[in-house]
Amino acid sequence: MPLFSVLIANHNHGDYLMDALESVKAQTYTCWEIVIVDDDSTDNSLELYNELEKDPRIRVFRNNENRGCGYTKRRCLEMAQGELCGFLDADDCLVENALEVMAEAHRSHPDCSLIYSQMYFVDPQLKIIAVSEHQRALLPGETFLTCHGIGVISHFVTFKKACYNKTEGMDESLRIAEDVDLYFKLEEVGETLFLPMPLYYYRIDTGCNVSLVDCNRAKTLGWEVLARAAACKRRGLPIEEHAFNILQKATEGMKDEARQQGAESIQNTKAYRIGKKITHLLAPFKRIK
Repeated sequence: MPLFSVLIANHNHGDYLMDALESVKAQTYTCWEIVIVDDDSTDNSLELYNELEKDPRIRVFRNNENRGCGYTKRRCLEMAQGELCGFLDADDCLVENALEVMAEAHRSHPDCSLIYSQMYFVDPQLKIIAVSEHQRALLPGETFLTCHGIGVISHFVTFKKACYNKTEGMDESLRIAEDVDLYFKLEEVGETLFLPMPLYYYRIDTGCNVSLVDCNRAKTLGWEVLARAAACKRRGLPIEEHAFNILQKATEGMKDEARQQGAESIQNTKAYRIGKKITHLLAPFKRIK
């Protein structure tokens, strides 16, 4: 049984963290470790860690300042000792056989670098609302970069550590869409496999207003273009077709306020020299300085 590293990047999710950990402890697959990297939380998370570290299967590390998702998740992977890895958000949970199903899938498909499943949408009390319909298998000749789908590869995503080590690693400069960047890199070093079954409980805030959802989506899309542009550069593909055009289509119908906030979230980024281009795509031209 290969060791399975469950990776948790936590920032102020102390109210839900124990639910996430208990879902790992309840797994039918017992050869696992939990690696937590705390991104300078200011809530009750710190109080929980002292108790958690009494379990040798749980290792906790802390950033000395808030560094964002890309840096924190990269550090999770640097600390991971398992042959198999998968990220679990601190406010989500795993279905009880998730690790067992994924471990068997990786054993049966040694050429796969990345294996992913469907997920349940649940309310804050973990009551199932629906099964996600975004995830699907990639078609013959299709890649995650070229499929133009939203959320085609998403939770629960697992991968072989040896395959990750063949990549440049997670981009620590990405504060959002760091997972998309990882998926692009992993499909460049191996095959992908979709398991049509929900193995993950994804909490959603049923009280969110539409404007806030639009703003958050615009911010995510803006950062996703940075990851897409980097993937295009590695693969020798046109950025216009596989990055900018997708952003334009995905933001059609969004209110100006959402597009502007999305633009402001990435216009000063130094990750790549295309921040200004993305800003123009996301925001109304008349509001760009």
